[in-house]
Amino acid sequence: MSEAAQSIAVPQSIGVDNRGAFNTARLIFVVVFLVSAITAVVALPGDKDGGWGMFTATFLFLQGLTQFGIAFTAIMRLSGGFWARPVFRLAEISTLAFFPISIIGILIIYFGARHQLFFWLSPEPGEHLSSWLGENKLLFRALVSQIVFYVFAFLYVRIGLRPDITAASVSEARGLRKLMLGLFGGAGGETDPVVLTDRLYKWSVAVLIIAALANTFISLDFAMMLWPHYHSTVFTLYYMIGCIFGGTALILLLATFQSRFVNMENVFKTRQVKNIGIMLTGFMCLWLYLFWAQFFVSWFGNLAAELRPLDAQMKNHYGPYFWASVACLFLLPLAFLIFAKVKRDIRLAGLVATLIVTGVWLNRYLMVLPAQWESHVPFSTIGGTAGTIALISGFLLLLLILFDVFPMLSRWEIEHIPAEQRKDWHSQH
Repeated sequence: MSEAAQSIAVPQSIGVDNRGAFNTARLIFVVVFLVSAITAVVALPGDKDGGWGMFTATFLFLQGLTQFGIAFTAIMRLSGGFWARPVFRLAEISTLAFFPISIIGILIIYFGARHQLFFWLSPEPGEHLSSWLGENKLLFRALVSQIVFYVFAFLYVRIGLRPDITAASVSEARGLRKLMLGLFGGAGGETDPVVLTDRLYKWSVAVLIIAALANTFISLDFAMMLWPHYHSTVFTLYYMIGCIFGGTALILLLATFQSRFVNMENVFKTRQVKNIGIMLTGFMCLWLYLFWAQFFVSWFGNLAAELRPLDAQMKNHYGPYFWASVACLFLLPLAFLIFAKVKRDIRLAGLVATLIVTGVWLNRYLMVLPAQWESHVPFSTIGGTAGTIALISGFLLLLLILFDVFPMLSRWEIEHIPAEQRKDWHSQH
């Protein structure tokens, strides 16, 4: 065993360890998903009271946050964030787990809700529409951008995953696990950590560019273009920072979730919680700045068309939801994260992460619902509630399935932390 491997103890089992809790959780999510999905199929088609809007908001929420998983590992690899290596595999798998939901969700929204969501499908007589608009163009942009993103994500994850797939695990695999391991190339591939690190470093640039483009198309078509004559040059960046902010919080919550089934005691400790807390503090301030940049120009310039979406969110019926989102995304996290103890205690940090994830969901809700529904109340319709539960439970179910397929710790990366960085790793534990 190498010097690096002797220095950092990675559990021998890097798959599901607590089988009883895993099977129970999987059964619960199967039942919840089936019940909610069937209810949504029955109730959503005839829902005219905002159910489709809530479904779309939850879809945007989950898609943005899970896609940041792959972007998180790319950013950490480019910046030398070795401390985050214990959650690399988790972040990457969370992205891939949402892939089937992303494609199916786009098709469901397009065929089931496009006439409720997109005003430009029924323009006023004589109204000029941009050449960007069009039913077929909308579907083409959404599907192609997502498929390209997930193809790059798959290839990126495959590079880092194959060294942790053993020949024994492939020969013993059956059913879905055998199929998935074969899809990712099985055992083998490059094993030199220096070569692998360099290859992933180069791929990280392309992954970040593709992720940004995919989220740009989605944010324009499914959020900004819901409002007539709304053209904000800051909106896409504001949307993506929300994904990054919420995605970082989600990684912390999923790491806590994963630790119930996978032995992470030796590798996920105070250092990881503290640094994620620091990142959340930075993204919190950046999110507030970008919201202010979007609001101030419209308000100061008295641009009615630009200010209308913001007014609809901040005032009247949706006002309380807006201020609740601000409290969850800035006021409460700021009050908690100024204390070092919060960034060192996974339970307190998890509470802050829960607030942030809730705030991002409210933010997406306010991007979608006020455009077509003047007075919707969250979870007020059966179809919208069932659709939201189906999306969340479906994602968590797929994530659990992948927990049981792949090694959930990137052993080769954790064991081969450079010698000059290992001292810092241990000093932080």
